[in-house]
Amino acid sequence: MLILKNRRILALLVAMFTVFNVQAGVWVDSSKAGGSLEEQILYYTNRFRASQGLKPLQLDPSISQQALRHSQDMANGSTGFGHEGFEERVAIVSKKMGRVAAAAENVAYGTLDAEAVVNGWIKSPGHRRNMLGDYNLIGIGTADKGRITFFTQVFIKH
Repeated sequence: MLILKNRRILALLVAMFTVFNVQAGVWVDSSKAGGSLEEQILYYTNRFRASQGLKPLQLDPSISQQALRHSQDMANGSTGFGHEGFEERVAIVSKKMGRVAAAAENVAYGTLDAEAVVNGWIKSPGHRRNMLGDYNLIGIGTADKGRITFFTQVFIKH
């Protein structure tokens, strides 16, 4: 019985260690890299932040709803590619969660996977600055138009 308990504990510890990696003192949930496209983007964004000694961003559903809507609008052509309507998106988030202290947004499009889009943002000084900003929440939305995917990240300090 004691040996069986120890094996269970060992198996549990091994399972936990395979799910989590420690980077720069921050737990990064590596299982998210295999989830939805949005979860993968969150994973790679937080992995980058951890490599720079920053805390992970928390994915927020109401912010993600605004990011998704923007990606869909870009994909269907009802808005051009860019940041049109950003202030409105932040105002809607602010109505739902209270005062927003700071906000930023990254957008991209192409035939990219999660790691490639995050790496592209990392290589761009303005996008990189947003990813490393003093934010605690993030919303992520993606929308497809044929083989092209439109990506939006909305960063919020609340």
